[in-house]
Amino acid sequence: MSNQLPVDHQTIRAHKHQFAWQILVPFLVMAGLIIAGALLIVTGGTAQTGVWADISLVWLLVPALLIAFGLILITITIIYGMSKILQIIPRYTGKAQDIFGRISAGTRRVADGATKPFIWTKQAGAALKSIFRR
Repeated sequence: MSNQLPVDHQTIRAHKHQFAWQILVPFLVMAGLIIAGALLIVTGGTAQTGVWADISLVWLLVPALLIAFGLILITITIIYGMSKILQIIPRYTGKAQDIFGRISAGTRRVADGATKPFIWTKQAGAALKSIFRR
């Protein structure tokens, strides 16, 4: 297709070297260890298989138990915090209700005052219409 020469830079050689030692070798070592472990388990007999199964089960259950323990601690903390908050809240909710009642009354007064001229104009117009209609 193209007549390009193969590129052979120092960075490409370094990349190949890093790939071999940082990816390929650790992968092959771990694959060998897994295969060796599997062979050891299979050739070890049935008694050793049960031991390895128990060890595997422990390693599978420990993270789940730690997560469950953490969730239980979080739940206990939330329950304790809510009980303390429920002891404090009634004092402040009454004060907050009074403040918002005053704000509501003030807002209603301002709104009524702002609409009063328009309502009065409409009432006066209706009264004048009813007087001159007859």
